Formats: sequence, structure tokens, C-alpha cells
Amino acid sequence: MEKLLVVEAEKPLCLQLESGLSLEYEIVEAEGRSDAMKLFLQHFPKVVLLGLAADPVGDPEGVGIMEGMLKLRPGTKVVLLAFPAQREEVHLALQRGAYDFHWKPSGLAELQVIVRRAFHLSEVEEQHLALKKTLERTTAGIEGIAGQCMALRQLFVLRQAGQLPDTGLSYRARLVRVPPEWPDRGGESEGEEGALVGQMTLREARDKVEKLMVEEAVGNSGGNMTRASELLGVSRPALYDLMKKYGLGKKGQPPVRY
Repeated sequence: MEKLLVVEAEKPLCLQLESGLSLEYEIVEAEGRSDAMKLFLQHFPKVVLLGLAADPVGDPEGVGIMEGMLKLRPGTKVVLLAFPAQREEVHLALQRGAYDFHWKPSGLAELQVIVRRAFHLSEVEEQHLALKKTLERTTAGIEGIAGQCMALRQLFVLRQAGQLPDTGLSYRARLVRVPPEWPDRGGESEGEEGALVGQMTLREARDKVEKLMVEEAVGNSGGNMTRASELLGVSRPALYDLMKKYGLGKKGQPPVRY
């Protein structure tokens, strides 16, 4: 159950919020402003309900608490609870990073929708961030392999070709800029960028890269397995295993040269 931090001085409103939201969320209630940051650091909730004090000169302390939370965890969704007379203050808080607001006295039905939307957006953003980091690591790995070979550096570009479905993360790799003689290109194309070799998984993409590197190393070494293994940075037995895996070096098959 997700934790929802409530920072509100009006006890009747706190009781109302706890009664209406405790079935969906674990309510963490701050007894005062001084307690708010301590609880935030302890629980790091994704969503915070922050009540602004009814003060004609505004509530700079409340806005300051919000900014402190956002500095520590930028993805936090802070929903303000304010009086209609505090429109200017709410507008300022929204400019400084508040996610949304709701007028006091609180109508629970509307507030529930806002809170649910805040948690959902937080989850989507976390998934996108995880996907981005995964793609960056994968791209760095593939580029590191291809970067050892000039032909492959010119040949391969790893792209993201997927969406973020509701059920989780999904991505597929595509290899582009394929030479015309590639036998598996399937007649597909991408305009000026070159032909597209259907969509493939990252494992399939790595196999394509590995096979081409072995072919190139053996071809450029004139069939000298010792030299080819040195170029690839693997042992000769490992090279023979790779050639066997990809059906390379069969009798009557000349080495591939680039």
C-alpha cells in the first residue's frame, strides 16, 4: 500500500482525509510543520497533501517545506490544500513545482481523483526513468562492441522502437543502415536512413553484431585463427566455438572480407 503524507493543521480536515483515503493508502500524518520534513525523510512518499495555513499574509513556510521536499525528491507530487482566498499563493506554489491543488473544505470525491492521478503519474515517470537507464546501459554496451570495428561503427545504430504499456516496460532493438546485399533485409526501408532489418530483441541484435565481428576478423586475418582471435580479444577455442555457433568457416566457404 502506497504511503500518503498529510501535512494539515486542521484536525477535523485531517480526520476527514484519513477516513476517506485510508482504504487506498497508508496515511502518514504530520503533527506539525516541524514534523513534516522528518516524516518525509523517513518515508519518502510519492504524494504529499500539504495544507496551506489560513494567513492573510500568505504561508511562506508551507511553500518552503514544499520546495525542500522537491529538492530532496524531485518526482514528489505535492497536492496543495488551500482556501479560495489563497489563489495567488497557490499560483506561486504551482510555478515552483506543486503538482495540483484542491480547495478547502475538501470534497473527498474530487480529491481522491487528484491523488490517484498523482500516484499513477509518479509510477509512469519511474517506469520511464527505469526504461531510459536500461536503454542507456544497453546502448553503451552495444556501441562498445561495435566501436572496436570501423565497419560496424558505420553499420549499426541502436534505436528504441517500443512503447510503455500499462503492464510494464517493453522495448525492442532495431538495426538500421543495412547494406543492399544483406540477405535478410526483407525489402523494408526507412527512406534516406537505409533499410530496416525487421524488429529484433536485444539478444538477437547482439548475435548479429557478434557474427559480423567474427566474420570480419577472420576475413581481415586471411583465415589466420590466431590473428583473428587476437583482434576479437578471445581465445582460439572460444573463436572456434563462435564460428561453430554461427555456421562459419564451413568447407568450401571462403572467408568474408570487408
